[in-house]
Amino acid sequence: MLSAENLASIESEGRRLIGFVEREPERPVPQYPDWTLADLASHTGSIHGRTTLIVSDLPAERISAPKLPDGADVVEWYVETLEAMLAALRESDPDAPCWAFGSNPCAGFWESRMVIETGVHRWDAAQAFGEEDRLIDNVARNGLDEFGDMWLRQLGDVSTMSVTATDFVRTWVFGSGESEVSIDGAASDLYLRLMSRPSPVKLPTDWAEAIDGLTPPQKR
Repeated sequence: MLSAENLASIESEGRRLIGFVEREPERPVPQYPDWTLADLASHTGSIHGRTTLIVSDLPAERISAPKLPDGADVVEWYVETLEAMLAALRESDPDAPCWAFGSNPCAGFWESRMVIETGVHRWDAAQAFGEEDRLIDNVARNGLDEFGDMWLRQLGDVSTMSVTATDFVRTWVFGSGESEVSIDGAASDLYLRLMSRPSPVKLPTDWAEAIDGLTPPQKR
């Protein structure tokens, strides 16, 4: 079943993101020093566009993401891709099998993934203006729920870690066997640090090196 909360989060965070872009499209993005806010909108719009194709066509293999057309206005194109994706998600069967990251390749995966993708990049856009902000709860929750399946295998040999969100009163264990290390904090702070973003959360050394060594996304 599609989640009304997830769809509402995608829409609201997506519109907040483009609001920052409209203020100053050429403003640098601290998380990606060679990106501007226009680049961030182009990247996120490209991911939204690919998601529309995936949940509509249900490909079994990975497909390329569409790019900002030559001469197109990035704000208008981003808004169009956001609206098209939301419509496609609303019409999709979340249980329909299709290509996806992780161990549950179905259309429903993309609903949750776009909550995270859109919400984290909205946070990135806010940081371009030096605005102190946090991830909304639904973004942080979806991100922590997804992390073990989406990212853990990319980190190599790291210690098994328990992660406790003090505001959710909930713990996740990333790795196999008994926890060897633990961290706690607000869910937003935890997920931001796991995404190699500024946060008061301190990771164990092996985790910090692995997280901060992940390859950043490319411009689209």
